[in-house]
Amino acid sequence: MNTPDISAPRTSWQLWALDIGLAVIAVVPGVVNTVVEDPTSALTVTLLGVTAVVLCGRRRAPWAALTVVSVLAAIGDSRSFTLAICLAVFEVALRAPIVRAVLGYLIAVGVPLLGTTVKIMLGVDAAATGDVTPAIGVGTSIIDPYVVLAFAAGIVVQSTRQRRRAQEALLEQRIDSARALERARIAAEMHDIGGHALTVMISLANGARSAWHTDPQRSTQALTHLGEVGATALEDMQRTLRVLRDSDQELDDALHHSGYDLSDIETMIEVFHTAGMPVSLRRAGDPIPESAMLNAAIHRIVQECLTNVLRYAHKASAVDVAIDCSASAGTVTITVVDDGAPTNSPSLGTARGLIGISERAASFGGSCTYGPRATRGWAVTTTLRTEKPR
Repeated sequence: MNTPDISAPRTSWQLWALDIGLAVIAVVPGVVNTVVEDPTSALTVTLLGVTAVVLCGRRRAPWAALTVVSVLAAIGDSRSFTLAICLAVFEVALRAPIVRAVLGYLIAVGVPLLGTTVKIMLGVDAAATGDVTPAIGVGTSIIDPYVVLAFAAGIVVQSTRQRRRAQEALLEQRIDSARALERARIAAEMHDIGGHALTVMISLANGARSAWHTDPQRSTQALTHLGEVGATALEDMQRTLRVLRDSDQELDDALHHSGYDLSDIETMIEVFHTAGMPVSLRRAGDPIPESAMLNAAIHRIVQECLTNVLRYAHKASAVDVAIDCSASAGTVTITVVDDGAPTNSPSLGTARGLIGISERAASFGGSCTYGPRATRGWAVTTTLRTEKPR
């Protein structure tokens, strides 16, 4: 069986039905009390009828409704208007700032009290006789307990609504931040996959074409690597894009692990070497901690650096990659140095590579420095923190 959604907004006719129902409930006790005490008092009954009509529009004009009901209560038997006044005060306290809501309360109890005072002075009120003590209700005191309760209830409901809206706004802000982070992570992953793969594939294709007649074996090897790089890039892109079709609950974990299924750095170095890059790898220090996030970051940083060398370093005769892990310092330092000259060909990049390396380093509490060497070439040094220094 389907249950109604109580959190769904009410329709216009539902709001009108609720307003009419509350208005009737607010005046019926006063009508009954007036008829029982004084069957000939048609004035108060008529004024209560007008009050019911006014209260139906209290949501659209709360201040007007409060003022009119207060004046009507001052004219008629104010104690019969207690519930109506409470409803009008509640609506004002629900919608107005606290200072203005206090003003509304004073109007609600002050105007009927003034009317009662004038009627007592004129001798037209039951309280004018000394042996009659008026019952508690609107028009008998500036501090009416029923109106105070209505006023407090309006303030509490307003505060609850404001807190809920603030929580919803905070939640929406967090969702927007998470979405922006997801987009940034996907963009970085796609940049690493697509930029690296296309650059290497172009170099492999050019190498295979130039050596087709002079060194067929080398051309065949380059074409083999070309297919492997393309297939790997396609698989990585499909895996990254696949997470976008997962449920929201699974999306963050999928993005968090989408780039971890990577080949080892030695295999990646071999692919660049086949593409014609004179690259060498040197490891030093302690073993790198078993962390999927850390190893993925190291892989992507080395990959981006070598891709940039392949794109921009002209006639590089030596490209050195050094990975130095220090367990005592809690750091991994990655240095990529080449001796190539700047190429004059148009850039194929997006200017996001080095920024992405810096962002990866910052996410591990590290840093990245890069720039031209004093003699020739380019150097990139990245430090990642693995733990706090001992």
